[in-house]
Amino acid sequence: MPHVSKRKIEPKIQKYTLDSLTFLLKDLNNISDTEKFLTSVLSETETLMIAKRVVAAFLLRHNIDSVKIQDLLKLTPATVLRLKLWILTHKEGFDVIFDKLEKRRRNNTVKEILFNILDYAIKAGSGRVPDLFKKEFRKGQLR
Repeated sequence: MPHVSKRKIEPKIQKYTLDSLTFLLKDLNNISDTEKFLTSVLSETETLMIAKRVVAAFLLRHNIDSVKIQDLLKLTPATVLRLKLWILTHKEGFDVIFDKLEKRRRNNTVKEILFNILDYAIKAGSGRVPDLFKKEFRKGQLR
């Protein structure tokens, strides 16, 4: 993480500051506002660092091999190990993140299925239905 000042603020002010950030994040209701906020408050490096950690955590949750995650996201083995330990000790917060990412993944899967059905229906409507008995297409291939 980036350097944090060694000068400590009063606990009361720190709590108010963190509560304000939490409230602000809760109130960001659309992607455009969220992107504007992130690009205004964080550097590109900080944003990418957070995004890589979130994606790495999600991949770890799905039992993707650590070496593959390191290679894909260009993370060190130490970072991935630290992230694994962090997930174990901060499970509740990561569960919220994982639930949101799972929902997004399911929505994308449903969209893909619907587009494939629509593609098939359009072709069927124009009389271009693949002959299943001649095996003109394989499972999952509608074009």
